[in-house]
Amino acid sequence: MDVITAIQTRRTIHKYTDKRVPPQIIDQCIEAAHQAPNHKLTWPWGFIVVGPNTRERVFQMAVEMRKKAPGMSPQVEQRLREKLMNPGGMVIVTQSVCDDDFREREDYAATSCAIQNFMLAAQSFGYGTKWSTGALTRLPETYAIFDVNIDSDKIVGLIWMGEPAQIPKIERPALNTVTRYLD
Repeated sequence: MDVITAIQTRRTIHKYTDKRVPPQIIDQCIEAAHQAPNHKLTWPWGFIVVGPNTRERVFQMAVEMRKKAPGMSPQVEQRLREKLMNPGGMVIVTQSVCDDDFREREDYAATSCAIQNFMLAAQSFGYGTKWSTGALTRLPETYAIFDVNIDSDKIVGLIWMGEPAQIPKIERPALNTVTRYLD
């Protein structure tokens, strides 16, 4: 698949089959991510490939947290299981912590480019992705499970990856509503 097709067909996937993503495909996506531009060559990103045992620990943590809120039911637990256990791959993306606010912003932009490269590579191999930045990425318990040192790195997101069970249709605004030309 060429890059323009990958860009035009990539969608955020919310439902996956339970088919595993081969490790070599995940590795190739990480290699593509590592090619992202980064100002001052800071290489601010890190990748953690999460296996089934760690995903089970995340699932158990999510269930325990959800039990503290009203409305926990077997159906909610099943939805959590599908969300956390079903995608064929999970990769945590981290970014090095930096005391300089401007460099921190540049490093976040670079890490975002790396994530986009990862997702486009996955698309080119026929796999869907979702970049998740929800509450799970900010919990101290998550940092502990993924063995991320909160003093030196922050979790930028989780990339869900797998064979799409459903591909959403997206209606984008017309280009003339987001583009201006100046003389």
